[in-house]
Amino acid sequence: MKTAVRKEIEDLEKKNAALREQVQSLEHENQRLQKHLRLLLHQHYGRRSEKRAADQLELFLDEAVAEAREAVAVQFGPAGDAAAPKRRSRRNGRKPLPKHLRRERIELDVPAEDKTCAGCGEARVPIGEARTEQLEVIPAIFLVKEFVRPKYACRTPGCTGGVAMADLPPQPIEKGRPGPGLLAHVAVSKYADHLPLYRQSRIFARSGVEINRTTLCDWTDAVGELLRPIVQAMRRRLLGGHYLQADETPIRVQRVKPHGTHRAYLWGYGPPWGEVVYDFSLDRSRANPKRFLEGFQGVLQVDAYGGFNAVCRSQDVVRVGCFAHVRRKFVEAERDAPKDTRMALALIQQLYRIEQDLKEIGAEPSARARTRRKQAKPLLQALKTMLDRWGKTALPKSPFGEAVAYARNQWPDLVRYVDLGQVEIDNNSIEHTMRPVALGRKNYLFAGSPAGGEKAAVLYSLVTSCIRLGIDPCEYLKDVIDRVSTHPMRRVDELTPRGWKQAQTRGGHDTPGE
Repeated sequence: MKTAVRKEIEDLEKKNAALREQVQSLEHENQRLQKHLRLLLHQHYGRRSEKRAADQLELFLDEAVAEAREAVAVQFGPAGDAAAPKRRSRRNGRKPLPKHLRRERIELDVPAEDKTCAGCGEARVPIGEARTEQLEVIPAIFLVKEFVRPKYACRTPGCTGGVAMADLPPQPIEKGRPGPGLLAHVAVSKYADHLPLYRQSRIFARSGVEINRTTLCDWTDAVGELLRPIVQAMRRRLLGGHYLQADETPIRVQRVKPHGTHRAYLWGYGPPWGEVVYDFSLDRSRANPKRFLEGFQGVLQVDAYGGFNAVCRSQDVVRVGCFAHVRRKFVEAERDAPKDTRMALALIQQLYRIEQDLKEIGAEPSARARTRRKQAKPLLQALKTMLDRWGKTALPKSPFGEAVAYARNQWPDLVRYVDLGQVEIDNNSIEHTMRPVALGRKNYLFAGSPAGGEKAAVLYSLVTSCIRLGIDPCEYLKDVIDRVSTHPMRRVDELTPRGWKQAQTRGGHDTPGE
């Protein structure tokens, strides 16, 4: 009897221990989910900027540097010490209206009786004038171009010479009615201003011009196909360079069977703040960047996505990481470990301050590398020491632990920028090219087909490159659409945004026959 009771007690104790272990596991899982929920709520409703006030992070900088000095025996000289945050003045006030705008002079003169002085009766004379500017807008104006071609025939009886008539100039769309300016307007409205085609159709209807969405879609596809050789020329030029950044973002693509949409991707490639080329793919496979970058040799700056590993292994490509992604991870972990996170952010802020100072003085690549080795390298050594220490204590699945692990795993790629003066500290330039796509997909939701996704990549490449190079994309597309069908293919580089801008700077374009 006693043995049976003792056995039952032991069984109950085992069950109790198992239940306590299960409760503890559930509590840890609950805490992890709550942290992720707070992060998601902050991302959706909270402050989006990753910037932190300089004075807030400066409080943690001295402590971070002091700890790292002891651990790695880093001797900071005056150039390596943290510089005091610079205060940049902000100019307020209204900007003057652009000089190139058409101006209409409206003269408001005083009545005739006021032109005589009330004090002495003499005539008043003009002594100047006051000018007040008012900005006005004229809504879009549609016009119809009529190409009139007189016909000529011989009156001689029995003559078979036929009728003479001038040829039509090359049309952007064969047997189509849209002119280059209208096609450019539709493309820029969609791919720069994110206006879906059905909204553009409604806007046109308010001016009395009925163009249905399907017609606009056909026009956009035709323009994308017409301009594809230009983007191919841009790709060849990018691959011939020695430094590229790359990133990708998802889009939805409509499928026929089964009905619905599926996830596809647009990949962006380009040097910092220069031309960018988008590439469309139906998946996120590593085969896509490998295919696009075939033949490229140089520096490739990307995030931690493993799909780029195959490119760096099989080609003569040096991979460089992105400190913006590291900073973002620590910003997201700030609620999880406030003190340690802010110490890391303080050091990262100092790295960015060095880069800002180099940009302000327009330092050459060699000078940038020297300054980074002298000022940034000690800060990186300090950050690495802290990461190694946190890696032993931080919970792996916590936001802070994930931020620490991300930085440690990417560390060789992250610090490579120090010795490469032409390379940026982060991948932000190419990330900015993903924003137009993100804004666009919120409005037009999905591409109509894989072919439509490829045409979108062509037009995004041209429109976004124009914006990055300071070119009016509507003016560029209007001119290029008008000329591309007669332009020699051996000189297609002249029609790329960069080539077009250079021609404008020189004072115009050469005719195709020259």
